[in-house]
Amino acid sequence: MFRLRGFTEGQSLKRAALEFLVIVIGVLVALAGDQWRQEREEARELNAYLVSVLGEVQSNLTTIRRVRSVLTVLKIPALETVIAYLGSDDTTVEDPDELLRAFAASGGTAVPWLTRSRFEALRNSGLLRQLPNDEYSLADTLSGTYQAPQVLLDQVDLIQGEFPVAVNEYIPASDQPHLNRMRGYAATDAQPPAVAIDINPAEAIALINRDRERLLRL
Repeated sequence: MFRLRGFTEGQSLKRAALEFLVIVIGVLVALAGDQWRQEREEARELNAYLVSVLGEVQSNLTTIRRVRSVLTVLKIPALETVIAYLGSDDTTVEDPDELLRAFAASGGTAVPWLTRSRFEALRNSGLLRQLPNDEYSLADTLSGTYQAPQVLLDQVDLIQGEFPVAVNEYIPASDQPHLNRMRGYAATDAQPPAVAIDINPAEAIALINRDRERLLRL
């Protein structure tokens, strides 16, 4: 039996066991220290991602507010004017240019240019698993926040249908550069219509009157 010099057999075994225990404890402490450092590093990285995503969300909200403030101020009054005109029995128009401006604005539509690159970077990093998974899961909330705009905009497209495209069919070619509301933000997959012939405002109003029922349905 192996025996440490100067120690009895029982003392040698106890000393060996004690040294083994010290080594095991040292290894466990080292592993725990490594895990703690890794968790701290992941927490710092996650925090950096969340700050980045917060900036992206705030930027998207600014874009939405900008589009909303510009679009609704023009669209709602114009749409009310157009509906009132199409729903009346009076076909006379004192100012064809003014009605055409209202008609063009009533078809205004926009898809805000929303970014999601920072959220995708967070999701691809795998650090979403570090977020609390409870009733108010931040990971689920973030995912839903980035999914919601697309769902909502798809619903808006279904509601408004082909009206924005149809509106521009009646805008004279000479007025397209400043009245075509699809020249900037455009509805998904929508394209400005091709203008086969140029007409004057009075002729455009005559076409609108001809197609009143179709336009009201749209």
